[in-house]
Amino acid sequence: MTEQQNLNEDTNRNLGQATAKVVPRGSKEISNIFGDRRSSYNIEGYDRVIADEITDQQHQGIPLIDKAVIALVLIFTLLVFINFSFTSNDAKEDPDIDKTLFVTKIIELVILILFVLEISIRCFQNGFITYFSDCWSFFDALIIVASIVLIVLDLNLQGDAFTTISKVLRGIFRFLRLFLVFRKYNQVKKINNSGSRYTVRSPVEKVIEIMRDLADQFEDPDIIKQLNWGITHISNNTVYEPIIEGRKSEALGWLNQPQNQQMMVSQESKRSSSIEIIFSNDTKLPEQLRQDFAQNILNLDYDYFSLFEKYDSAILTHLMCYYFEKEHLFSTLKISPDSFKKCVDLLGSKYHRENLYHNVIHAFDVTHTVYFFIEKCNFKEIGKLTKLDYSILLLSAAAHDVDHPGLNNIFLNNTRHELAMTYNDKSSLEQHHAATLFKYIRETELFTNFSISDFKYFREKSISMILSTDNAMHGKDFNKLKARLASNDFDPGSKDKGICFDTLLHAADISNPFKPMKNYEKWTFRVLGEFWQQGDREKDMGLPVTMLCDRRTTNVAKSQIGFIDFMVLPYYNTLQQILPVLAEFMEQISENKRFWAEQIEHYQTLLNTQ
Repeated sequence: MTEQQNLNEDTNRNLGQATAKVVPRGSKEISNIFGDRRSSYNIEGYDRVIADEITDQQHQGIPLIDKAVIALVLIFTLLVFINFSFTSNDAKEDPDIDKTLFVTKIIELVILILFVLEISIRCFQNGFITYFSDCWSFFDALIIVASIVLIVLDLNLQGDAFTTISKVLRGIFRFLRLFLVFRKYNQVKKINNSGSRYTVRSPVEKVIEIMRDLADQFEDPDIIKQLNWGITHISNNTVYEPIIEGRKSEALGWLNQPQNQQMMVSQESKRSSSIEIIFSNDTKLPEQLRQDFAQNILNLDYDYFSLFEKYDSAILTHLMCYYFEKEHLFSTLKISPDSFKKCVDLLGSKYHRENLYHNVIHAFDVTHTVYFFIEKCNFKEIGKLTKLDYSILLLSAAAHDVDHPGLNNIFLNNTRHELAMTYNDKSSLEQHHAATLFKYIRETELFTNFSISDFKYFREKSISMILSTDNAMHGKDFNKLKARLASNDFDPGSKDKGICFDTLLHAADISNPFKPMKNYEKWTFRVLGEFWQQGDREKDMGLPVTMLCDRRTTNVAKSQIGFIDFMVLPYYNTLQQILPVLAEFMEQISENKRFWAEQIEHYQTLLNTQ
């Protein structure tokens, strides 16, 4: 059986089990295995963003092996000047000079052997054929071999003419080697620093800044008060809300505006909420799994992939039951554990097993990350979370991609998919995920004991959270968040709780670069797998191929560096203003970025050899 047949069988088997094959970095077959995330790297929404260059850049380092090679090349080049400073006649006339030249040649030979060792290591890491398929790598190796041949001949042959020619050629080769090494060094440095050179600002932030500067120029308290009033409404995103004067209650009725309805609860809902119903917080979770959760649930390197192999889609139900038990949500919110398990079982079963990325493991991962923000990063205190808030955050995370078809909104819109037609091309997937969640909440009578106000609060916050995971809205939502953070009255425990909920779920949804590489790399190939499968369909249908969906042009490493630089790192840097503890974990993103920076040439070579 050929290697390609083996590969195809592995692919089909993995699709059936909803577990993606993680391809070694040296494999040439990477682009043949996988295919969408909901336009994960779509940067729509940035068209109204101002990019300001930051002058105080922090230069990140380069790999140790490259530093060692640069040092050796510098020593190697220094030998050029030592050799050229003496002539053959000098060596004949002075035994000390002759001895010095001999020692420099031996040192030069040792350094060349170390260069051969360096190339051997790189060949071992990337594969012999892959490494030498790059013309610059081949040229580099050729220079080293030629230098070794020349120095060996120089040491063994006598003759001033040959010595002079050898010395000139070796000098040229040294400078060429220096050029090649610094070429790679500059490329790695450029990639490492690209994310720190720009910050994303919105026009709203600029307007607020201008208005504050204006306020500082006036002494009239009335003008200052009006400017502050304008700043407050801009930062609160309430610029277009109506200001009603006169017969307010009648006007609110005609404009369909709420009249303190959160405080107006019907007698029926009051009665239902006052009934003494006691539910146990014990869902009979398998004891071994309970202990596993207790030990690892706050670890970012949690190996939940192995849990899926054992428990299949039920793993999501087990996780949610663990959270609801731990936080005593069944008894406090009067939620039936049986109804809850039915609801989450339905959600888990509607995640498509054949999806490489948008499957129940992704739902587990995102829910796990949201809880990490709540507990480890202390959002439970910062956001002054109630038990109802816990239920909103956890259930919305578990359902945020339910019934995802493995194709993004762009594809659905271009193919006039049923979901796009149903939701009028506006966040079709996200609206469908939210609608599916509430369909199962209704079918299982999950919130039968909720008051009207509690249900409305849950529904409003949950829908907003799930819609915020549409990456086409990333730029606009990000700017709204920064506008609120720039205001004088930002309050994550009250008026800004909703935008914080949205932020936490979106941050969890794009959190792969925030995780240790052993999990991040798996997710990378899964998401690109879905991308490439969609791209193949787009090509077959004659549609424009969506960004990063072409397996023959997408450099894996560059795609991840772009994702980190333009989406993840700016977003997480801003999130630190809400969750200061997050700063302790931010180095992981930079570490992952450095890893991908080192892999750019490797993946470009794979593309070139397709």
